Amino acid sequence: MTVALPASEGVLDPEPVARRRVRVWRAGVRVGRVGWVPAVFLALSVWSHDTLIAHLGTRLPGSADGILFSWYFESVEQSLVHLHNPLFSSALNAPAGVNVMWNTALLPLAVVCSPLTAAVGPFATVGVLFILSPALSATTAFLVLRRLTRHSTGAALGSAMYGFGPFFVGQFGHLHLLFAVFPPLLVLFGHRLLVAGTDHPVRLGVWLGAVTGVQLLISEELVVLCTIAVVVALFWLAVVNYRELSAFQRRWRTTATALGWAAGVGAAVVAIPLGYEFFGRQALPHGVRPGTARADLASLVRPSLLQHFASHESIAANLHYPANGAENTAYLGWPLLCAIAVICVWGIVRRERFILWWAPTFASLIVLSLGSPISINGHDIGRGPWALVRRLPLVGGAQPVRFSLLVTLMVAALIAWLLARCRGWHLMVLTAISAAMLLPLLPAHPAVANRIPVTPAFFTSEAVEQIPTGAITVVLPQAAFPRVNGMVYQIRSGLRFDLVGGYSVFEVHGRSSYVPVLPDFVNLLRKVDRTGQLPDPAEVAAAHASVSGSGVRYIVITDHTLHPALLAQSASLITGCTPRQSADVVICRVPG
Repeated sequence: MTVALPASEGVLDPEPVARRRVRVWRAGVRVGRVGWVPAVFLALSVWSHDTLIAHLGTRLPGSADGILFSWYFESVEQSLVHLHNPLFSSALNAPAGVNVMWNTALLPLAVVCSPLTAAVGPFATVGVLFILSPALSATTAFLVLRRLTRHSTGAALGSAMYGFGPFFVGQFGHLHLLFAVFPPLLVLFGHRLLVAGTDHPVRLGVWLGAVTGVQLLISEELVVLCTIAVVVALFWLAVVNYRELSAFQRRWRTTATALGWAAGVGAAVVAIPLGYEFFGRQALPHGVRPGTARADLASLVRPSLLQHFASHESIAANLHYPANGAENTAYLGWPLLCAIAVICVWGIVRRERFILWWAPTFASLIVLSLGSPISINGHDIGRGPWALVRRLPLVGGAQPVRFSLLVTLMVAALIAWLLARCRGWHLMVLTAISAAMLLPLLPAHPAVANRIPVTPAFFTSEAVEQIPTGAITVVLPQAAFPRVNGMVYQIRSGLRFDLVGGYSVFEVHGRSSYVPVLPDFVNLLRKVDRTGQLPDPAEVAAAHASVSGSGVRYIVITDHTLHPALLAQSASLITGCTPRQSADVVICRVPG
């Protein structure tokens, strides 16, 4: 006898299975159509970091800043392994320590990458993130712009400028700024909330709060700049649509619900870290020192040493601008600016809503990037609106020139919007013109990867175990600024000892400083190494008084010093230690 078994609906029923297969197939086709764009971005990033890839683990972009990121990645990994507080470390600036939240520790990335850090070391891990960050930022911008415009060509071209434009070239050593996936996501959330509307305000609010909270732990400065940009964008959105404001009343409840959930989720993510930042050990009651890097109006059209098509005259002029050439990321070039002006005039004449909002928002962000005072070709002409904005709480430490990242995103959105309106040969022509307008932004050279200081064999061998775990140690030489060599040796030894000095943002007499206060006897040893002369008895007596209060138990003199024998003799005179050779260093245990 044959028994007919009923099909389980949604599992064995052939129609739902067929529909699911069609949906999967269509999704695969959509991914295949755009998958080449992230692949191209990754290839661009790999090409831009060819030197870094060839020397992964021994070179890093950003010189001292690259080492700083690596140190914090190692510190966070060690904290997770040993269940220590990752928001504070006594391993730097000993014995006072350092408040991690006042530094660019990139906590979420450091936590996620901790298995990789444990496997290959922080230098290689940070190097991989340097390589991936531009591609991830550009890909995020592409996915957002493509979703908003439903067009791939313009989104790809605009996001390429966002991820690999002047901002990327100027900030190639600042990982916390290169990892810029947050601004495009904020655009997407804002569009869903205020323009397109949403039937799921709770879900949108949760995502907005979570993303903002995570970004705050990666780069507080970027959140501050984006918040200011959002206020500016909302102001001009209200101005352009003032007659229709009453029509938005039905969305106020949805918007308030989403923002309420965003605030709650964001607060849950950052409550403990921010609480420790402002009330924990080594907190900075007055914040970090005010940002001074600002764009010059002429830097919008005069390329710096960062651009391939820069004349010697323009390069020389840029060196006298407030950003001093190193962070001159505001360059757009005459061709692109002229094209933007033509598009804006055309859009205003046609009463295009997007252009009516875009133009004043774009101009406002450029003015903010000029800081205060506003300069033209190196000459100050008067105060700018930044003079008022920077008085807001927690805003003063931001660098106004870094608004150029958001300016670049605005240009990317304009390119995507314009090309999305075109079809056929119009699209081909405008795509070619847009690409030509971006050609002057071509970087002068790939990202520079600086060699990590060579570590003495002592710190990578069993000899380092002579220093007990957590012992406060002075490593010589002590550079004037930045003091990163000892941090490299620390990393190579697995943060075995606590280092006197270092490079980070420290609390010094209630103020922020990149240069920590060193004990008097360490400063005297630095003087001995610099001058090549033994200290006199009065200097020895004065310096000896600072030894006991410093908590220093070991002095390590490397062969990178100018006068190692003289330093060993001076250390013995000042501290009473007995120098002895160990591997390729001289180690001196301080009595006490």
